[in-house]
Amino acid sequence: MELSTRHFVRPADHNHHQTLYAGRLSDWMTEAAMIGVTNFLGDNEHVVLVAISDLNIQKPVTAGMILELYYEIKSLGTTSIQVGVLAKNMLTGEDHASATCIFVTTDSKGQKTPHHLSL
Repeated sequence: MELSTRHFVRPADHNHHQTLYAGRLSDWMTEAAMIGVTNFLGDNEHVVLVAISDLNIQKPVTAGMILELYYEIKSLGTTSIQVGVLAKNMLTGEDHASATCIFVTTDSKGQKTPHHLSL
């Protein structure tokens, strides 16, 4: 997996249980996946997110942590690109969350189009 980005977790990112709000985590994981797919494709003009699946929070994330978000291109379909994302505590290396993001490549009209890529 390749490092995509880092985020400093602040109290403003927390839910009512004083842990990272899942919506914020989903946002950060989508961002990390988009950075990864952009790196893989070489641009991001004709790629869109169509699904986030298997969001799994293994350990709570609390204020003061710095999360490192890693990505890996998992598989390719004709128009789709599946990206795995992993969130780790920067200081301990512990896994805190994982997810899968699926993107599709589109033409200038927003219609799915083959990407003609391979891993």
